[in-house]
Amino acid sequence: MPPRTPPSKNAPAETLVEHVIDSLREAIRQGHLAQGERLVVADVAKTYGVSVGPVREAIRRLTGEGVLEFTPHRGASVRAYSERGVREIFQAREAIEGYVARLAAENIHRADYAQRMRDCRKLLQDTLHADVKKLSDARQVFHDVLYDIAGNEVLKEAGLRLTFPVNRLLFTELMGRPRIEASQREHEDIIDAILAGDGARAERAMRAHLHAGAIAVCDVLEQSKTVQRRRSKKA
Repeated sequence: MPPRTPPSKNAPAETLVEHVIDSLREAIRQGHLAQGERLVVADVAKTYGVSVGPVREAIRRLTGEGVLEFTPHRGASVRAYSERGVREIFQAREAIEGYVARLAAENIHRADYAQRMRDCRKLLQDTLHADVKKLSDARQVFHDVLYDIAGNEVLKEAGLRLTFPVNRLLFTELMGRPRIEASQREHEDIIDAILAGDGARAERAMRAHLHAGAIAVCDVLEQSKTVQRRRSKKA
C-alpha cells in the first residue's frame, strides 16, 4: 500500500476516516491490494499516518459497502469476486453509468462541458499506447468528468462503489492490446454521442461498452483459474 499524506493530527475524526477510506479504495483500484488480501489494522494505520481508530471505522464502512469482507478469526480482507459476482457488478454499472451517460448528453451544452469532454477524448487518444497505469488513469479521468457533467451525486456515489472492487489496472494489463483498442473505440462512441447531445445513443454506447468489459474481465478470470488448475495438477 503506497503511503498518502495524512491530514493534520488535529483534523476531525471524520476527516481521518475519509482519508483512510479514500486511500484503501485507491490502493485496491491500482492493484496495490489484491483480491483476498488480508488487512492488518496496525499496518494500515502506520501506512496512512493515523491511529487504529479511524482505520477500524474505515474498514467497517468499506465492509458495509462490499469493498471488503470480514471473516471471524481472520479479520478484514479485500473482497474476492467470482465470475458471477463480476457479471452482477457490471450489470448494475450498465444501469447506473448508462443513465449517467444519458444525463451527460442532456447537459453537454451547459458551461464548458463540451470542451472538457473533448479534452477527455484527447487524453484517451494520447495515452492509448502508454503504459497501463497511465491508460487506466486517463479512463478514470473520463469517468470522473462524466459524473461531473451528469450532475447527480447519488448516481456518482453508487457508481464509484461499484467501480473500485474491480481492479481496473490489473485487468487492463491482463486483457491485452486487442481489448484495450476495442475499449478505446467504445469510449470514442460514447463521447461522440454525448457531444451530439444524443442521450439515448450515449446510454446505449455506455451499456455496450460495459457489457463488453464484463465479458473481457470474466474471460481473464477463467484464464486465471485454468492456469491455477494446471499448476495444481503439476504440484
